[in-house]
Amino acid sequence: MHRPAAFVLLAFGILISSGCSHYRLGTGSERAYESVFIAPVQTNGTIPQSAAIFSTRLREAFIQDGRLRVVNTPDEADAILTVKLDTLKRDGLTSLPNDGGLTRKFGLVLDATCTLSPGKGGKDWFTDRPLRVERQIFTESGFGTTTATIDATQQVQAEYQIVPQLAEPLAAKVRSAVLDTW
Repeated sequence: MHRPAAFVLLAFGILISSGCSHYRLGTGSERAYESVFIAPVQTNGTIPQSAAIFSTRLREAFIQDGRLRVVNTPDEADAILTVKLDTLKRDGLTSLPNDGGLTRKFGLVLDATCTLSPGKGGKDWFTDRPLRVERQIFTESGFGTTTATIDATQQVQAEYQIVPQLAEPLAAKVRSAVLDTW
């Protein structure tokens, strides 16, 4: 009676182990490229002086991921990545209680596109893929600031300070677009 049970267990063990023998970590798809050149991020001026911050975060995202080798020139690359910042929309979310005309909290929506091209020429893997990231900013500190002191300068400062917080999720979305299975 013990022999049939042992036989069943042995057969079950062989079945399970053979199913796992071909398992591989990762997405399971082979890429046509192993290195990428990341072109400097192009901006239309919606966020002044932000191209360098976005370019740096983008490179860092790919270097930290490690699935692709980031190279310094297009000649060395199997793929070329370009990212364009398109529009930055500002929506007033909260106004001051004593003055509805002055917005205290803004919602920022950054739209961008990315293109992945072969380094040696040929058809793009994808062109102008749309990406969107959203964040909120406050235009005052909340420590006794009066309505007279909230102006356009504070809004611009708040937007510039949030650039790294917009760049981080945008870089993650671009990395996902390039490396994840389409």
